[in-house]
Amino acid sequence: MGKILTIIIAMLLCGCSSMKHYSVFQYDNGNDPVQEGLYRIVDKRGRIGYADENGRTVITPRFAFGFPFKDGKAKVTDKGAMKEVPGSGGEYHHWESDEWYYIDKAGNRIK
Repeated sequence: MGKILTIIIAMLLCGCSSMKHYSVFQYDNGNDPVQEGLYRIVDKRGRIGYADENGRTVITPRFAFGFPFKDGKAKVTDKGAMKEVPGSGGEYHHWESDEWYYIDKAGNRIK
């Protein structure tokens, strides 16, 4: 038992987790909320992916932008740009793209 506890503590101290290269997507001045068991994560290049409630990466960040899951699917895009919401003074932004599609919880493209 002591050896297992030592290994767990060592893993926590060295940051050995599936989230060590990703951050939680920031939404409305806080961490993205869990929706349908998943929340959005972001890599160092700003790409979006998804993690489960335990922090395990489920869909590796690869999308330019993605919305939370709803009814078992998430709307994502590989292209586009973040734009300021007019009149918000730079406080609010949205993502513009002409190439949206949906994915399932395994990251597969669906129709």
